[in-house]
Amino acid sequence: MKFKVICLFIISLNINAVEFTEKEDGIVLNDQSFPWETVIDKGKILGCVYESRFYSLGSILILESLPRKCELASDRNGLWEQLSEAEMVLFKQNVEAQNALERESTLIGKEAINPSEARLIRYLRSTKKFADKNKN
Repeated sequence: MKFKVICLFIISLNINAVEFTEKEDGIVLNDQSFPWETVIDKGKILGCVYESRFYSLGSILILESLPRKCELASDRNGLWEQLSEAEMVLFKQNVEAQNALERESTLIGKEAINPSEARLIRYLRSTKKFADKNKN
């Protein structure tokens, strides 16, 4: 039973991962404008590399359908590690919250709205939230 739950969880993460990651994340390694001296210490890279892109420590990336986090290895180079169970739960909650926000900001009932309508609705909601907060 546990195995089935884990498999379903991984499949649901894989489905959400497609929407969650973007190819533009990370810094291209041959980017001369990036201050590399801030992330290289005595020849060791303080971050992770994936597909010729640099990711800072703590970055989360979907690799082979599972989320991985950039950690510092004992040799002070970045290393992609699996998320702990608690981090997996938080990651899943964050993905679900992000998907809910996106649905909320792009749909009214079952009808899709355009970006300017979505922007206006977000503005009105934030204004109402701010007014309610000041009232209390």
